[in-house]
Amino acid sequence: MIFLLLKITWEFRLLHQKVWQKHKENLILMERYHYFASSCRQFGFSVKSLSELMQDERGSDGALATILDVLKRIHTIFFDLAVETALSSRDVRQVIKRVRQEVLQGCKLVFSRVFPSSSRPQDQFIWKMAEQLGAICSADVDSTITHVVAVDVGTDKARWAVKNKKILVHPRWIEASNFRWHRQQEEDFPVKVKKNEKDKENDVAAATDAANGKVKEDDVAAAATDPANEKDKEDDVAPAATDPANEKDKENDVAAAVTDSTNS
Repeated sequence: MIFLLLKITWEFRLLHQKVWQKHKENLILMERYHYFASSCRQFGFSVKSLSELMQDERGSDGALATILDVLKRIHTIFFDLAVETALSSRDVRQVIKRVRQEVLQGCKLVFSRVFPSSSRPQDQFIWKMAEQLGAICSADVDSTITHVVAVDVGTDKARWAVKNKKILVHPRWIEASNFRWHRQQEEDFPVKVKKNEKDKENDVAAATDAANGKVKEDDVAAAATDPANEKDKEDDVAPAATDPANEKDKENDVAAAVTDSTNS
């Protein structure tokens, strides 16, 4: 039997482990259904709720549709006629485990400051979740690492990931993949710059802008006081004053004015 637990959140981790102590492997966790704005605010989502958008979750890839697809896959595998094992001896828990392990298969993760320093990483919930999803978890970096899971871009491992072109991702990527039973797009779960790091970047940018502004002011001042520029202006005036063609034009203007006066 598969127990489909709706609207469960991480606050109830210990609760569900106690209530379904003998059936944890039968349990399929679902993400909470945030329809009302109050629910979004309560759980820290700074987005418009479905009620505010006047719509419901998508029927094609919403939470219910996702779980329905998973249940269909489990059903197909469990009742596969090609399997020679007698139906009475088959265990749906093994089928669920098999399907779940396909989610992050091929991923090797290392965590950076995600867990308390006093704890064993292997005992942490998110570590165990990643392994249940088929990922290999490691405490140290090496060339085989595919993902660095972190909440701060300033850690040594995070910098290593950027330098070595590894995927740097937030822990919520693992949680979302667990809920969706499908590897999620890593770019949707970036590790954001913390405020103090952002302030540093802003200070550097401001200093750079100020430096560029100073350069521009110096260029204007130099252009205004450059003797060569003043010489160019004098040279432009001199030809206009001494050009014979200009003098001839003046004489023609005077003659025309005299003629007009005579005619009048």
